[in-house]
Amino acid sequence: MLFNSYAFVFLFLPICLLGFYICRAITGSKGKDWLLKVFLIAISLWFYGFLKPENIPVLLISMIINYGIYGLMERRNDKKSLLIWGLFVNLAALFFFKYTGSFFVPLGISFFTFSQIAFLMESYRGNLRRVNALDYGVYITFFPKLAEGPIALPAEMLQQIKEVCGKKLDFEELYRGICLFTLGLGKKVLLSDTLGRAADYGYSNLASLNSGDALIVMLSYTLQIYFDFSGYCDMAMGIAGMLGFTLPLNFDSPYRARNIIEFWKGWHITLTRFFTRYLYIPLGGNRKGRTRTYLNTLIVFLVSGIWHGAGWQFIIWGMMHGVLYVITRWMSERKDAGPQRQSGVKRVLSTAGTFLYVNIAWVFFRAPSVKEALSLLGTMIKCNFTKIDRNLAGCFNLDEFWYVIKVLRIDKWQYAHYILTVLLLLVSLLLVFFAKPAVKTAEKMKPSVRNAVMMAVLFVWCVVSFSEVSSFIYFNF
Repeated sequence: MLFNSYAFVFLFLPICLLGFYICRAITGSKGKDWLLKVFLIAISLWFYGFLKPENIPVLLISMIINYGIYGLMERRNDKKSLLIWGLFVNLAALFFFKYTGSFFVPLGISFFTFSQIAFLMESYRGNLRRVNALDYGVYITFFPKLAEGPIALPAEMLQQIKEVCGKKLDFEELYRGICLFTLGLGKKVLLSDTLGRAADYGYSNLASLNSGDALIVMLSYTLQIYFDFSGYCDMAMGIAGMLGFTLPLNFDSPYRARNIIEFWKGWHITLTRFFTRYLYIPLGGNRKGRTRTYLNTLIVFLVSGIWHGAGWQFIIWGMMHGVLYVITRWMSERKDAGPQRQSGVKRVLSTAGTFLYVNIAWVFFRAPSVKEALSLLGTMIKCNFTKIDRNLAGCFNLDEFWYVIKVLRIDKWQYAHYILTVLLLLVSLLLVFFAKPAVKTAEKMKPSVRNAVMMAVLFVWCVVSFSEVSSFIYFNF
């Protein structure tokens, strides 16, 4: 089920909230915390299997196997061999479904598999004790994070699962959760999906693009994936907040980064943490000398590229980030580097340079093949700037805004069809570089008529736009 769908907004979410608060009231009065946990697992399985019921058996089998391995680890001394078997089973299943041409790929298999791995690793390290089946079930299946993260560590969820049963309804917490969900919904439906149409058109018509078109296509995808992933993270945290849970921050204005290291502190934060905790550190981290540190870093980015997709373009994307990350770290670690103080101009140039590099890397990430990625980049390098493709510009012409242009009688102007292209890209860039993150905006929002009206207008606008419902980009990973 998609957050940006009629079924979720008007059926699933109301039933979920009503059932959750009823179960919690019963739990609080009679001490039956099992009832609330069973409800959360059941509602999460409904969410997960709504579009493809065949997803559910894969998830349940994975959970049964992993909880069984955890139980053996609790009772036996050969924890390391059990951990190895657990890692093998999880990674083998992930490889089978993602890379062997399986008849279907279960929704969010990477994310719930990584949660299983984190659970086994933390158990092996002695950080988990006597986790019952219901708590484990809620941790793995909790629907706001199930399909696209964030990848929460067991310690971040298990304690909350115990505490949420005794909570009372907090109307301000519920209100802030609704506001954050609505802001994320706006990012996805109004911005990401519109930008996505332009990116899809461009990559489907590479041969007909001029240099200006190619730049717009490249920038459109860079902004599309930003608002798509940012929007999902906001919605996931908002829904969790409505239920009294706090999910870890997974996205923090990465395009404002001054270098690639800062970028990865803001992009998919919990994935970076997962690879650091369970791959980079076990490989030796930075404990075995500078050369080994850099090699371990490159391995992490290579694995990250392969995880995102089977194709050389994903490996190139991962290594572009990995190589620049190593170079940046080496430069910062030089003995003569001294304190890093940048003037305003240098900060702007550093941010612009990093943003441009990330844009180029996204071309390989989005293109169907390396050949097509190079074709788009080659078109830009030719500097053949002519009139923007009318069909490409039309991808930005939202009906509601085009109606305003017609009412103002400027639709006959020869450049009228390009107004919304420039406007949408400019607004998107301003939001990326200057707007306060939605999480911080929602945290400070108090119930008021003004705020309620603004959120209601944004929500209705999004719902009206559901006619072109699209999946989230990271659902494919």
